[in-house]
Amino acid sequence: MKQNLRIYLIAAFGWTWFCWIGAYLISLTSGYSLLTGGTLFDLLALVPADKGWLPQLLFAVGVYGPLIGFLLVGRGEQKPISKPAAKRFAVLAVLLPLMIGIPTVVVNLILGYFNPGEATPGALLGLIGLYFISNFLTSGTEELGWRGFLFPYLRQKTAGFWLATWKGGIIWAVWHYPLMVILFLGQGPWVLLPTLVGFTAGIVAMNYITNFIYVKTQSLPLVMGFHALNNTVSFAIMLVFPGTPLLFLTSLTAWAVVAYLDKKQPLA
Repeated sequence: MKQNLRIYLIAAFGWTWFCWIGAYLISLTSGYSLLTGGTLFDLLALVPADKGWLPQLLFAVGVYGPLIGFLLVGRGEQKPISKPAAKRFAVLAVLLPLMIGIPTVVVNLILGYFNPGEATPGALLGLIGLYFISNFLTSGTEELGWRGFLFPYLRQKTAGFWLATWKGGIIWAVWHYPLMVILFLGQGPWVLLPTLVGFTAGIVAMNYITNFIYVKTQSLPLVMGFHALNNTVSFAIMLVFPGTPLLFLTSLTAWAVVAYLDKKQPLA
């Protein structure tokens, strides 16, 4: 089992970091501005003749590290669940990302950050829908590794939900670090370092919530959808509140959800 953990982590981190760091370095040498917030559909608009095609392709496929690790080691232990209860928590998985985003939306509206530009409501909904589909097919596949293998492994070895959540959350956050460095390195260490700390805290909270949903439903497609929907809510907020400095409120709300779930439905 420990060998499987090593194989998984080497595959997940090795593939992703190689692709993301490689894409960044190629973009620097070619003078191409790497698009980090795009979708698969943006990639389809590029052709091999474009100077941005190779770094953009590398960056896009970098997200599949956890999926590759999962394919190498297989799925972890599954536990029996109540199907009626699983259905209730499946509904919760759809509602939670929206609930987590609502306080941030309200505060942004109050402070006047709303600025959708000239986009019509239909165009905005179309962009958000395409982003969700793309994110389900990319970032959503992370869940096959994080929930399909790593969380069951850590929970079995540590004999505790919280300890497995902390360990897995930190691993999940560190896996993202090359991306965070790419995004914030240009703003200097005084922005980058606090961002890494805040990002890690937010990821640990989301790790708890996603683990919770997985324990209650044992459904990998569901947590893939939850992951994609959560990212889509953040995308939608940035789309209609461009330049807002308040996206961190979603992390605070996520921790409030963690506190509520841990009180009402504690897991061992």
